[in-house]
Amino acid sequence: MFNSKKGIDDKVSNKLTTLSSQSLIKGDCSIDGDMRIDGTVEGNIRCTGKIVIGPGGKIHGNLSCTHACLHGTIIGDAYVKEELTLKANCVMQGNIYTTKLEIESQAKFNGSCNTNDTSHEIKLLEAVTE
Repeated sequence: MFNSKKGIDDKVSNKLTTLSSQSLIKGDCSIDGDMRIDGTVEGNIRCTGKIVIGPGGKIHGNLSCTHACLHGTIIGDAYVKEELTLKANCVMQGNIYTTKLEIESQAKFNGSCNTNDTSHEIKLLEAVTE
């Protein structure tokens, strides 16, 4: 999708769900594959793949996925099994549970971070969102 020095930040698989700007979802979502959010989600999101939140994207709820790249805003906890990247100008207000975290300068993060084994926390979130 976008050029990246690592090549992983914004790439998504063939199973892609996209929420365009000006779109709003109210309620919990379960996605099989990857997801890109440029609109607003008011609820928890559980995704089997990678989530990219675009610069105008907003989540008001918890997030559970394998990889995440945040350009936009999330108000809630993030449970990311592998790698979470907070890009410049993103806003993260909540706790982070991941094994790998990258925060670019000018990213805003307010919460606590746990970078230990997250399998227990992921299972707890999945049980809550079912």
